[in-house]
Amino acid sequence: MADEKTPSPTGSAPSPEEPVVEERLPESLHEVRVKGRSLRTWVLGAGALALAVSAAFGGLKNAPEEIPQVEPGTAIAAGRFEVTIDRAVAVKDLKPVFSPDEGGFLLVVVAKVKLTDDLGDPPALSLLQLVDVPGLPADARPLGTANMRDSTMNPILQPNQPENVVYAWKLPKATEVPAEVHVKVEKTTYEKESKLTHYEVWRQDGIAGETVVKVKNNLKAAR
Repeated sequence: MADEKTPSPTGSAPSPEEPVVEERLPESLHEVRVKGRSLRTWVLGAGALALAVSAAFGGLKNAPEEIPQVEPGTAIAAGRFEVTIDRAVAVKDLKPVFSPDEGGFLLVVVAKVKLTDDLGDPPALSLLQLVDVPGLPADARPLGTANMRDSTMNPILQPNQPENVVYAWKLPKATEVPAEVHVKVEKTTYEKESKLTHYEVWRQDGIAGETVVKVKNNLKAAR
């Protein structure tokens, strides 16, 4: 005698194709069906459709890349340049290369910069950015760069030949010397053919890394 099949609560025989309902659904919803499909199957399908529509209209955004936090003295691969932040110093001036306004001082960051491109070029002024320095506008660029080896302003770097480069910012009179500075290193990405100029170009592409370095105060020694 064949075994009798246990009837389902709805009165119909269970279908082998019907998906197993997980216990996370409330018992009262286990047998609820939407147009012939179980509630769980319907919810998953609706969720997938919502994600597809959201992505099609730009609703899904890539999470921003985490910016590497490094210690001073650590090399940062920044595309066209490789940068190692060495130290920061507050000085009265760097004559004859750089001078502050009357009563002010210079905040100097020294970095080892290596050009990775195959054509010589000066280090970009935007390569280093200081963050939240009292007396310095958020978008302030340095006065310029200089080679520590021979004090050449805006020196032409040679491919794969690291140079110690000075970046100098001027701070106004009565500004307190910060105990430390937060330095960001700009990232650049190579494009073989620019969409605008149709020539090869290195374009700005966010921040490659950042570090916090203590500031040595040499102002008192200069008096």
